[in-house]
Amino acid sequence: MFKRLTLLFFICILLTACSKDEPVIVKKDAKAADPNEEPELVEQKSNEETDEFIEFALPDEKIMINLEMVPILNEYLYATKDRKKAIEKMKMLRIDAIERDIYLLEFSCKNGLCSYLLLDQSKENQAFLVADLAKSIQTKLSPDHSKILLQFNRETALPIPLSNLVVIDLKNWELVSLTNDTNEAKLLHYSWPIVTAEWLDNQTITAMIPTVSDPTNDLLLQWQEAGSKTTSIQFSIQLNE
Repeated sequence: MFKRLTLLFFICILLTACSKDEPVIVKKDAKAADPNEEPELVEQKSNEETDEFIEFALPDEKIMINLEMVPILNEYLYATKDRKKAIEKMKMLRIDAIERDIYLLEFSCKNGLCSYLLLDQSKENQAFLVADLAKSIQTKLSPDHSKILLQFNRETALPIPLSNLVVIDLKNWELVSLTNDTNEAKLLHYSWPIVTAEWLDNQTITAMIPTVSDPTNDLLLQWQEAGSKTTSIQFSIQLNE
């Protein structure tokens, strides 16, 4: 199943949800929601058809994901043996951006590694698969809320996890490239550990990485024993023309 999701990741990373008029996320009229409620599958009938949704209870609202509008999530549930259990293990985080609500869905977890969908509740109603076989560490909006930075870690045999940074342009709803302006090292895509990452301004990210010549087991152990000194790396945003 995870191999199947991994293949879908490379296909869907550049795709939004279906281009129908139906929304990806539907907000329910609920005065108060119990965040301890587990997600559940909800069916609604319309025009002699049955639509399936996953309902989530957040601290102050209830929302539903339209499975028809998120093919990769629908495919995952179709392939799993126990849909109810798979849905109950899902987690949803709301990210408050200016004039819109963004949601990060964690699903398909195994051994602490999960897949993540970024969902837009604005009029475009879009979904974006941003990580596979990873763990979400942080989400941070740029100062002007036009972009979102997501950091994911992946546990390996090394003393500390390897990392990746993903930036989505919220206005155009697309993945943007990051350029290492500090050196020529390839630091992303789970090649290096990233200790912290922060927005410097709307076009620049500063990341702190271990001060080692190469992220090997021995060097990282020595780095930890020597006080875990870090080096600052600057990434610039490369917007697609």
